[in-house]
Amino acid sequence: MTELWASLRHQLLRARRQRTLRLSALLLGALLVTGFALEAARYHVERRAQTALQERVDAEWREQPDRHPHRASHFGTFVFRPPGPLGFLDPGIESFSGSMTFLEPHQRNLPAFSDAAESSELLRFGRPSVAFVLQILVPLLLFCSTFASVAGEREAGTWQLSLSQGASARGLLLGKALGALAAVGIWLLPLVAAGSAAAVAVGLAEPSWDTLGRWALLGGAYALYLGTCAVAGVWLSSLHRRPQTALLSTIALWIGLWIILPQLAASLAADSLPAPSRAELESSIARAVRSHGDSHDPNNPHFSLLRSATLARYGVESVEQLPVNYAGVVMAEGERISSEAFNSFHEGLAAAHSAQNVRALELGLFTPLLALRSFSMAMAGTDSQHIARFDTDVEAYRYGFIQRLNELHATKIHFENDKAERVSRSEWSRFDRFEPEPPGVGWALGHVVVPMVALGVWAALAMLALLFSARRSLES
Repeated sequence: MTELWASLRHQLLRARRQRTLRLSALLLGALLVTGFALEAARYHVERRAQTALQERVDAEWREQPDRHPHRASHFGTFVFRPPGPLGFLDPGIESFSGSMTFLEPHQRNLPAFSDAAESSELLRFGRPSVAFVLQILVPLLLFCSTFASVAGEREAGTWQLSLSQGASARGLLLGKALGALAAVGIWLLPLVAAGSAAAVAVGLAEPSWDTLGRWALLGGAYALYLGTCAVAGVWLSSLHRRPQTALLSTIALWIGLWIILPQLAASLAADSLPAPSRAELESSIARAVRSHGDSHDPNNPHFSLLRSATLARYGVESVEQLPVNYAGVVMAEGERISSEAFNSFHEGLAAAHSAQNVRALELGLFTPLLALRSFSMAMAGTDSQHIARFDTDVEAYRYGFIQRLNELHATKIHFENDKAERVSRSEWSRFDRFEPEPPGVGWALGHVVVPMVALGVWAALAMLALLFSARRSLES
């Protein structure tokens, strides 16, 4: 323990005396603050705009005049996906997924108007965020502060001198890793604490147990991740006898595992498990719907069977004798068929994207970045699972919304004078607003088991490599 604390203090003093590291830490701190401010402003503006637009859309729906239910269904409505609970920390894929969905009959629309599509070309390269700084740049700072931790002492001759006096190589190496992590934590923790307090104070983060759990899990994951980077940096330094070669190896490691491999994993996953394009998806759905028939064509074979079954159910001989409007019955059946087709193909598309994510994570097990990135987006509520969950809730609401209009068509409009009749505008205010229940932190954790295990495995491997390096130092 004596060697560990002495090595830790030495690493802290070394980091404090290096002007380049101090300047780098200052720049990263400024970038962290800037990223938080920019994303917090985007988050606040987006949430406020979506709330105002949703209220306006709901008001427009309620204020419709007397109208035929089928025309009201094609008038449609909109719903907006709110940003994730901690989206100001890690925006994830929100900028690419779209935030507005138009609800109409016979069609399950994909979200539209993503930030990336609406932004300028320069903004599409990405915006600085807290997650970007912590995931990409802080590890580089840790590597730059540890590349000479052992190699520099070997070149100066102090490493072997310490070992010859009975110092523990294991304690020295662990102390250097903890010292590098502490040097980063000295300026990082106050910024994180101030940002957390500011987020709650201005209303960006809800003061709930769910949000607190997400904060805590994110903090633990990032601490484990940065600790793994510090240990890896010291281990890599222990493999060299000169700091110059250690620096080259460290930079090569960062470029390979933090820049090249994540991009390569995503590209290989997309190529090995291709997902259907939007045009292919829409074409397949159209063919599936046509195979069952068109609800606007009552003489279609499928709907001819529906007519016979409906007449038999009510014990009448013609649709004019039915106690309900048969046109509304046809619309309801057509909506059921089209919804089943859309849901089937959309589930297949979601499964294809999920398989790509799993394959990318498998290919990216050679870097801890992808494991942390998946976990971070899940805790922030900005990953593909949260977005898919919201889209599923939207479709369930859309289907119930349209089927209720079809019910009004069947029960409030007479078959004999179908096109000329209207229902009272008071019916529109009886429709429930779209208020989905957001998934909790437990639900999010259930979808990131593999990234959690991968991050733990990386931490264990880095520690084992450091301990093995300590044993080798004693034997050499």
